[in-house]
Amino acid sequence: MKKFLVQFVALIIVIAGALLFYTGSDPSLPFIFEQAKYNDLTINETKLKVEIADTQEKRSKGLGGREKLASDEGMLFIFQKVDKHSFWMKGLKFSLDFIWIKDDLVVDILPNVPPPVVGATDESLPIYQPRVEIDTVLEVNGGVVERLKIKIGDTIKLTPL
Repeated sequence: MKKFLVQFVALIIVIAGALLFYTGSDPSLPFIFEQAKYNDLTINETKLKVEIADTQEKRSKGLGGREKLASDEGMLFIFQKVDKHSFWMKGLKFSLDFIWIKDDLVVDILPNVPPPVVGATDESLPIYQPRVEIDTVLEVNGGVVERLKIKIGDTIKLTPL
């Protein structure tokens, strides 16, 4: 029993040392979740709290798997390159409004996109794109565009929390 305890403690020390060594070279461990970044976003004098998706991993996951989104929240996808970035609704359980943005200006809107049918395959999911190139996308609950009277030409202002 004593031998097992010594081996167990030694194993824990080795694992802890490896983690410390690993984090010293790269602070983002693959199995430790990065805390979400939030900012305030103002559009039409309304403030929304937006989660920032500024890495490929965050953009790939998006809002997939969430049960709901508060009425004053959204997710802001920020891209390094201006392009017609594609989106799908994989894992979404509620409808979304897509607000396509370039240089802090709303350039296209896709309202009330319904969630996919339960059991839909990845191959059957529709792909959504703006009509013009963009550098940012704001996803909010379906109906927010209509409620806030958001239109093409509106400006957004992002403020760190």
